[in-house]
Amino acid sequence: MMVIDKTTGRGCAWSIASKTVTKRLIAENIMDKLIFIKTRPSRFDLLRVVNYREDTYVMLQREHELSGEPLWTPSFIDTEIWGQAVSRFQSFEKLDRNVEKHLLPQMDEYLQNIPDTELASMTRDLLIEHGVIHSPIAQRAGDTYYFNENEVYTLDKASQLFPYEKRIKYSLFKVEYETCFNMRVWRKAVSKFQIGMTLNECINIFLKTELEQGAPQELSPVDRLVQYIAPPIFERVPENGNEATFDHIRMNVGLPSYQFSWKALQDEVKKYQREICQRVLQRLECDRHFKRYGVPINFLKVSDIILRRDFSIEFIFELKE
Repeated sequence: MMVIDKTTGRGCAWSIASKTVTKRLIAENIMDKLIFIKTRPSRFDLLRVVNYREDTYVMLQREHELSGEPLWTPSFIDTEIWGQAVSRFQSFEKLDRNVEKHLLPQMDEYLQNIPDTELASMTRDLLIEHGVIHSPIAQRAGDTYYFNENEVYTLDKASQLFPYEKRIKYSLFKVEYETCFNMRVWRKAVSKFQIGMTLNECINIFLKTELEQGAPQELSPVDRLVQYIAPPIFERVPENGNEATFDHIRMNVGLPSYQFSWKALQDEVKKYQREICQRVLQRLECDRHFKRYGVPINFLKVSDIILRRDFSIEFIFELKE
């Protein structure tokens, strides 16, 4: 299995390829199709790809009987590779993040054969989607640098278009809520951008940029446990017809699949449950959908914590009475 190194611009671009693969899966009609069945003692767990909150998610469906519906497979991915990947897909997680984490590392030949022009094009699409045009990219000595409407790196002398701020990191362009992009690599690449360069020329610099590898930092016990925290799922009971409210919030935390035995994993989760919950709440507090409800985070309480056999923890929150 290939390790995609996102401390390099090329590694980031390979990760961004998950967007392209996801679009191809959707074009081949993966939506609402059955992609995986896991047999449980008293039920079947089915995975489907569905539209949810204006995005595409892998969702879990529980059934006591099978309908005989065949498993859906894409035409452009080896059946064995696809089967191994979807068996690791996490429910309540976006399809593109599942592709990035579980499918792309097994598609090394595909990634190695993507030409640089296509890598640059995919990276450009992502940057433009996140607003790179006419956003401050760098600020130095009172001046601001940005990409104009023609995608040319431009000097804003004396920061007339963009107010100069001492707390630079809070005002500059960012790619947010994307695991496929490393802003540290981008910032290092930005230091090499020159006035008059096109966005594509700057992206080519980004593709060749690598972070210096220092001594590996020792992970904390919680860092070893928490592989990812999925976006929150907001639910209303059938009796609640007010779309501006919610009754429950579900959040999934991915755990390592091979690092611990099941018993050892249970012990570790129990030991660090409070710290894991704090991280989940921090992730929830930053979620833009949660912010729209206008509910302070301290108005929530944990109603249930479930350690699942798919190596994830499900946190369920509700409003305090």
